[in-house]
Amino acid sequence: MKSKTYQVSIRVYIDEMMAFYEDDPRLGTFENPYKADMFYEVLSPYALFYGPLRNILIFEENSKYVWIVESSDGKPLRFASDNEVPEMDMEMITDTPTEKKWKKVFKDAPQMQSNGKIKLKSKSKSSNAFSLETTGDVKNGGRVKYTFLFEFEDVKGNLKYGIVDPVGDTYPPPPPPITPPFVP
Repeated sequence: MKSKTYQVSIRVYIDEMMAFYEDDPRLGTFENPYKADMFYEVLSPYALFYGPLRNILIFEENSKYVWIVESSDGKPLRFASDNEVPEMDMEMITDTPTEKKWKKVFKDAPQMQSNGKIKLKSKSKSSNAFSLETTGDVKNGGRVKYTFLFEFEDVKGNLKYGIVDPVGDTYPPPPPPITPPFVP
């Protein structure tokens, strides 16, 4: 079976996020990042998603996924980590994650941590892209959720941090844009 490649672009609305959190100066640090859950969208016309917010990716077997993070004006943002190598956390949506299950989802899956998650590491220290490949054994779409830290510079040039954790918070999604009613 021929491998497919999917680009998953995460677009973060930095200006709106900064305006929303402007009254809390404690936020934006590595230890206390901005919660970007209400201020991002996933752009990937060919990949499949599910969930009430359509934010959990359904992985297809024998496929390559390239994750890119950018601001709403198209500027690349960088994945961040505390060890200088950008990381993305993946968590299996199950009550019993195992090393064997992870190896059925991703080719060359990193070793599972004690909390059941895996950390995917980027090959570049200043990366705004991640690449991962699925195996031919993916069952039920992999049933995996993602979380990652990203970094950016504010208007003053200060380094700031945000976090995307799609099902980690209980905040309601932002209201849909106001559009005129459809008239056939």
